[in-house]
Amino acid sequence: MSSKRLFYVFLAILIGFLISVTFSFVYADMQVELKNGMTINVPVNKDDIVRITFGDGPAMPGRITWDFETGDLRGWAKTGDAFNFQPTYGDNPTARNRGQASQHQGQYWIGGFERRMRPADPPGQIQGDGPQGALTSDAFTITKRSMNFLLGGGCDVNAQRIELLIDGQPVFKATGKCTETMERVAWNVAQYHGRSAQIRLVDASSGGWGHINFDDLRFE
Repeated sequence: MSSKRLFYVFLAILIGFLISVTFSFVYADMQVELKNGMTINVPVNKDDIVRITFGDGPAMPGRITWDFETGDLRGWAKTGDAFNFQPTYGDNPTARNRGQASQHQGQYWIGGFERRMRPADPPGQIQGDGPQGALTSDAFTITKRSMNFLLGGGCDVNAQRIELLIDGQPVFKATGKCTETMERVAWNVAQYHGRSAQIRLVDASSGGWGHINFDDLRFE
């Protein structure tokens, strides 16, 4: 074999070796252990994994933004237009001189009267009480004994409320106290342990206090 051919053979072997080393460094087998004792190895770059989900079951709480600090409504579905400009950023009631601090957690929250979605938006903008609609979470499994959350806004449970749905039916309802300032509300949900549930915010009013404020749902 000529020296030139030997060089190309050596180069091909070297390239193949470098590719295999790189692949084995970046990729690793994700091992999935099944109930029947089998183990499935899936080659995957672990740095590329964001979330592992199963499409045929209810979501776990981590898939839904419960405190809205993602700055969006991931894990929630809107109907109507009451929640078109949500979540809202910062203490917008104070920015518009309402005299009732929102007492929200973090930076983002649901404020149905407000219209400030980003830090760059001028503070104090509003959409008012006119729009109506609902905001419903994806399904999730109840795994804790209680849940609590911040609630404010209108005070007519028939018009502005939060609901816990089990099999699509409300089993708990709560409303605000006709103030923008949110207070913490707790529900004992132990009896629904293991059940599939949803949270629904309802704004069915266009009159005074026709909005709902909500933030920071926790499972404990």
